[in-house]
Amino acid sequence: MTNATTLTFTRTLAASPHAVWRCWTEPDLIKQWFAPRPVQTTVVEIDVRPGGGFRTVMVIPDHGEMAGDAGCILVAKEDQRLVWTNALGPDYRPNVMGDGPMDFAFTAEILIAPTAGGCTYTATVQHATDAAAKAHKDMGFFDGWGTAATQLEEVAAAL
Repeated sequence: MTNATTLTFTRTLAASPHAVWRCWTEPDLIKQWFAPRPVQTTVVEIDVRPGGGFRTVMVIPDHGEMAGDAGCILVAKEDQRLVWTNALGPDYRPNVMGDGPMDFAFTAEILIAPTAGGCTYTATVQHATDAAAKAHKDMGFFDGWGTAATQLEEVAAAL
């Protein structure tokens, strides 16, 4: 954690920036890695442009389906940077957040930079409050996003 409202980690992946970008922006590829197994991502809707929507539906064993409103892509710089938020929906329309413990607004930034033999991958998630960041961390942010990053690397390296 770089501050109380931000969660971040960096990994070196054995995959090209372009392959990682494809894994973040192509629905069929996102489905293969986005959620830590055995969770399955069954639906992906993405419009890779500022103002475009980003929505996933996941099926969690013994818990059922987890689906929410579409988020909004804020920045889409091919092979380099993808930023989206769940606080806004497509075309920058505000989303209504629920009041449950997992209903918090965040902005996620994915940075991809070329390195020898692959790329540096940094995932940063900013939250509006310390409590939201703590809730996300306690839900298993580092394990979950870390496992997903390992799965992302597997899919991207095979492209």
